Amino acid sequence: MTTKAYVKEIIGDKAVLTVKRECACGGKDDCNAKCFTLQNKILEVTTDNEIGAKPGDFVEVEEKTQAILTYAASAFILPVFTGLLLYFITQMFTKNIILPYVVSGTGFLLSVVFLYFFLNNRIKGRNDFKITKIL
Repeated sequence: MTTKAYVKEIIGDKAVLTVKRECACGGKDDCNAKCFTLQNKILEVTTDNEIGAKPGDFVEVEEKTQAILTYAASAFILPVFTGLLLYFITQMFTKNIILPYVVSGTGFLLSVVFLYFFLNNRIKGRNDFKITKIL
């Protein structure tokens, strides 16, 4: 996925970029998805400055697709899998009707909280952007 970014500053061989996140539709009024969470969200990322961009330049950056898909898959699949697994395990060991739902819901929520902190810490240390050209 490629997008435009603004070079805010250069620190050694790294460039600090300001990237505006957009919906897949580009934020058009007639879009049915209404990506409210991504509209007007601005990220500040640090990446390698391999092509010699200078502060004030607009550059095209490419995000690694595999990283995006990995984050998306883990954010959606892991909580559902955890909830279902805990539901069936609890159901095997108890005759209570309510308990499997409570344990399943708790496991789902705990996995969401775990992913929030885990993915945020993991993303801070990663460099998923690459400057492809100066615009």
